[in-house]
Amino acid sequence: MDTFMDKLAQKLTAQEMIRANTAAETEEMNRLKNRIAEYNECLDRLQKLIASGVVKLDEAKVDGGEINRLVQESIAKIQEMQNDAQVMEELEASLNEMKVMLEGQLNEKIENSNENVHKECVKVYRNVQAVVVEESGKQTENIANVQADVKKLTGKVNAVLGISIAALIAALAGLALQILVNFNIV
Repeated sequence: MDTFMDKLAQKLTAQEMIRANTAAETEEMNRLKNRIAEYNECLDRLQKLIASGVVKLDEAKVDGGEINRLVQESIAKIQEMQNDAQVMEELEASLNEMKVMLEGQLNEKIENSNENVHKECVKVYRNVQAVVVEESGKQTENIANVQADVKKLTGKVNAVLGISIAALIAALAGLALQILVNFNIV
């Protein structure tokens, strides 16, 4: 019975672990989504800055080499941010795959645990059943011995009863005789 309770406790612990892992993975995904949103905001701001810079450059008629350098730096930053966003999406997909894999493994272990618990319960049932059968056989044997002893005692009790009845009859006969003698009948 202790083994059954241990297996049940392990099963509950495994389920709690699944819940905790799922909560942690969900929290990590939300954090990653927030970072992606931040990157997208940064991209939007850079695009607005570039657009406003182009307008200012047209108005200011600044040197073309400096503009090209600024544009190239901006484009590099935008590409870097896009790469980071792609990496984040790939990480999110990997986390989802790992989550599915872990849940599958945990479910498989729980099923194996359930099978083992069932096997142990069957063993305990069979052991208890064997003990009950063995003890009932002993009790039947004891009852048979008691019945034999009762039969022996019944014979002795019948003999004592017969002697007691004979003594009672003799005592009654003696009493009747004394009564007759006292009344001078005999």
